[in-house]
Amino acid sequence: MRLGRILLAAAAALAFVAAGGNARAQDVIKIGATAPITGGLSSIYSIQGKLWEAWEKAINEKGGIYVKSLHKKLPVKIVYYDDQSDPKVSVKFYERLITEDKVNFLMGPPGSPIAFAASTVAERYKFPMILGAVSDPAIFSRGFKYIQGVLGPGEDWSHYFFEMLAKQKKVKTVALLVEDSLYSRGIAPGVRKFAKQYGMKVVFDETVPSDNQDFTAVITQIKQKNPDLVYVSTFPPFYIRFAKQADELGLNPPALHCTTCSAVSVRNGLGPVAEGITGEVFWVPGMKLGDYRTLERALQISGLDPVQWTFALISIPALEVIQAGIEKAGSLDRNAVFAAIQKSEIPTVMGPFKATGNGVGSLNPFPMQVQNGKAVVIWPPNAKTGEYVYPRKKK
Repeated sequence: MRLGRILLAAAAALAFVAAGGNARAQDVIKIGATAPITGGLSSIYSIQGKLWEAWEKAINEKGGIYVKSLHKKLPVKIVYYDDQSDPKVSVKFYERLITEDKVNFLMGPPGSPIAFAASTVAERYKFPMILGAVSDPAIFSRGFKYIQGVLGPGEDWSHYFFEMLAKQKKVKTVALLVEDSLYSRGIAPGVRKFAKQYGMKVVFDETVPSDNQDFTAVITQIKQKNPDLVYVSTFPPFYIRFAKQADELGLNPPALHCTTCSAVSVRNGLGPVAEGITGEVFWVPGMKLGDYRTLERALQISGLDPVQWTFALISIPALEVIQAGIEKAGSLDRNAVFAAIQKSEIPTVMGPFKATGNGVGSLNPFPMQVQNGKAVVIWPPNAKTGEYVYPRKKK
């Protein structure tokens, strides 16, 4: 009898410890991620961790995220590592997030090359991953079942911009210059598609190596075509070199578009030459979509410029999607949360998200124009913070 009581007491103690362990595991919602805080992509994402910490604090100030099955809100903890802009390092850390850190949910790394590798970890472990700043079609063409992006496909990047141009009916001819990089090449098919769809003629179309330093020949050819719009699919360093030489050689089209030219680095690098150019941005102060007040609070906490770090901001709707999935599923069961995400339309600070199949999302960046040195969103009507100026006016 005594032995039996001892065994029962031991079993009860083990059950208590196990229950305590489970309770402790549910005292916080852990979201795991990596980011290129250092390395080649750090100029765009070096502050990613700082932004995540600020969003985490902003959410927790409101009590956290409500979990119906637990009848309470839980605070959020974002566990993140610097992947050094290296896909192999990111893979290592995602395995650690799953096996050692025991996170509840995964948010994919920003940057298509890194996400391409990191998403294989999610698939191998059958652990759902929500992708933020990722739009390369190659990532979504592998038939993976455990990834879901928030962005639409790369070729839809400038959909809003061309929609606006079509409404105004002023741009008839387009010159397309593409930097030879994964991201830039992924955007170009959409430019060709939308130009054709809206009755515009592409009169110049050329891809140039990323390290190109002399644009004289390219600029001369574009000037001969005299297009209404010069569209440059590129990252800031490439565009700054091109724009300086274009200005020197007298290329001054009525519309000049650069896909990443919301970046402060472009405006700082070009000065008055940047005035009037258009580009894409994901959020600017004054936009009031979704839970914009939480984002405003996170930016207040972090002190970050949302225009300078616009690509880092793409992680915010990814976090909002995870939050909505938890609230809709009513539990922390990641498969139930993933299923809820994939069948729901979810409001975000960057517009309504919905899964469109094969892991692809629906969000697109907004066209902006540099006006008096500031980024002004010019379309669509429910998001814009100013009116488009055509032809562009240089300082």
